[in-house]
Amino acid sequence: MKKLFFCFLILNFSCSLQKNLNYSSDNIVPNKNFEYNIQTELNYNEARNWAFRADTDDFHELLPKNFKPRNEESFNISVFYIHPTSLFSSENWNADTTHFYNNRLINLCLENQASIFAGLSDLYAPHYREMHIYSYTDTINGINAFNFAYNDVLSAFKYFLSSIKTEKFIIASHSQGTNHAKKLINEYIFPDKILLNRLLLSYLIGMDISTNEMSIDLCSEPSQLNCFLNWRSFNNFYYPDDWDYGENYVSVNPIDFNIKFSWSSKKHHLGILFPNKKIFFKKSLSVRNESGLVWVKLPKNIFFKRFQRNSYHNADFNLFWVNIRSNLIKRLQGVDW
Repeated sequence: MKKLFFCFLILNFSCSLQKNLNYSSDNIVPNKNFEYNIQTELNYNEARNWAFRADTDDFHELLPKNFKPRNEESFNISVFYIHPTSLFSSENWNADTTHFYNNRLINLCLENQASIFAGLSDLYAPHYREMHIYSYTDTINGINAFNFAYNDVLSAFKYFLSSIKTEKFIIASHSQGTNHAKKLINEYIFPDKILLNRLLLSYLIGMDISTNEMSIDLCSEPSQLNCFLNWRSFNNFYYPDDWDYGENYVSVNPIDFNIKFSWSSKKHHLGILFPNKKIFFKKSLSVRNESGLVWVKLPKNIFFKRFQRNSYHNADFNLFWVNIRSNLIKRLQGVDW
């Protein structure tokens, strides 16, 4: 029963929500139009503006409690991780720096998502003045709020490049973080061919990506490098009303890591990471690509049926945590360092 309780937690209390929300009287949304106020740029030389920095923080604190690494090594690569939305209730369009401190949602993002890269790489995760989740609803103000947040991400990335000791790097992101990562890759990294050559992989998770949207290639098979991965997790046979999908949208199977439309075998599923930082339920999930979505098939038993829902956006990383990490290791082992 304890395992089932944590299964409930992962589907209801994780580090991100759907991009469209139904607001209740308990939610606070911005009460005026976006205004550009004169604010100083964040100084990313200061540790307080980072959620995690490889040169100051201990990666062991992020790893699952019951995870026993086998044949793992540290690779000569750095990861720039952009966390998803954690600002759900505010009168402001963007977070201020007080939002950074002791933020449980951001810490959950590190534990549930960025932890995949912990110990394998030098991990950097910036704080940024993210846009309010309501920005996805009010697009006029939302675009301004997004651009304001992106400027922080870009500043953090420039500091990241100047600080890391490795030649190669990875970009990893989820939800709002992926919106920023897409812009960062297309507008800042891709035009610089030397910088582009340093970008080994991009995990652009939790947001739709159309066929010709990215300047870099989709990872179409499990060992490919210099490409991006994308998936959005939904219930088996569910087509969402509030997300874009179709033949011109891409996705990668996060268990088999191909772009085929066949169901993965449960025997290939390596476990689910829960918010208690423990991994359970190996060989429990089967998934397939469908019109730019990833359909997730839960076990057919009375216990898992209780936790079935249409969107598994919150758990895009958790459901496949071990598979993602194992596949990353195989990809990195194929690099000519």
